[in-house]
Amino acid sequence: MKNWKGLLGAAALGLAAMIGGAMAQAPVEITIGHVLSEKSFYHAAGTKFKELMEQRSNGRVKVNVQCCGALGNEGRIIQSVRTGVIDAGFFGLGSLESTIPEYRVLSLPHLFDNRAQAERILRGAMGDRLLKLVEPHGMVGLAFGGIFERHIATRDKAINTPADLKGLKIRVLQTPGWVQAYTAVGAQPTPMAYGEVFLALQNGVVDALEVSSDAMLADRFLEVSKHYALTRFHQSTTLFAYSQAKFNALPSDVQALVRAVTPEAVAAGLKFHNDLGEEGLKAVRAKGIAVTEPDVAAFRAASRPSWDVILKDAGPNGKALADEIEAARRAAN
Repeated sequence: MKNWKGLLGAAALGLAAMIGGAMAQAPVEITIGHVLSEKSFYHAAGTKFKELMEQRSNGRVKVNVQCCGALGNEGRIIQSVRTGVIDAGFFGLGSLESTIPEYRVLSLPHLFDNRAQAERILRGAMGDRLLKLVEPHGMVGLAFGGIFERHIATRDKAINTPADLKGLKIRVLQTPGWVQAYTAVGAQPTPMAYGEVFLALQNGVVDALEVSSDAMLADRFLEVSKHYALTRFHQSTTLFAYSQAKFNALPSDVQALVRAVTPEAVAAGLKFHNDLGEEGLKAVRAKGIAVTEPDVAAFRAASRPSWDVILKDAGPNGKALADEIEAARRAAN
């Protein structure tokens, strides 16, 4: 009996070791969601993340990138990441304003002079601090994504001065900060889901939209626009975030791999984004759309009254954050 017990015990230990080893090497599946098309920073970065994770884990990690709003609109994706329904997502910080009031600072019009300046500031120490603001809300901020320099495309009217915005019905992001920014210059900001914008502009439901040059090409807005004014109204900031619960449940080596490949994935996405932006602007001009470069200083002055309104709801640290970013902007010049 003792021998049988010994054999059974040894077998049990062996089986446990085998199960443990199998579990240690069990496939890890990661689902990433975003709302943009396959021809976007989000998808380029997500695809590179998939490639690197699967390659460097020797196939142990499998990544599924769901584009085009297949997992819901941006609000739904954020909620799904926060609750662990999906693992990770790319989304705009404007969509987090109601959850994290400090992010309203990034909706201030003309907060940065241009995208290059925004890149330098947000990928430095200031950006690291801003990323940590998602942690109390069930997410791990892995990196800032593409920064989209937003200009104004119109159906009919040329935009050369702030006065040209008076009464203009313009589609804006569905965030209070953007609504207040365009209200300050006399426009009629119209929040609308991104998937509805093309038909709304085509059918005259709106007169204009604020949009980056890459999206003019990727999402075909050049087909329904006659003018494109390079106003640099916003440097729209995006985020790559992971569900905190899902991240904490990952094996430690996979956590380390996620952090290690993220900068490379973002860099690949940024190259795609920047190249597409240049290609988009060339395509806009080739299409015969009138591209203007109005005096940005005049638009900055006209939109400045919105700052006090936006910062009022930007949490107790909003004003201090805005002051720090402004100081960094002046130092960068």
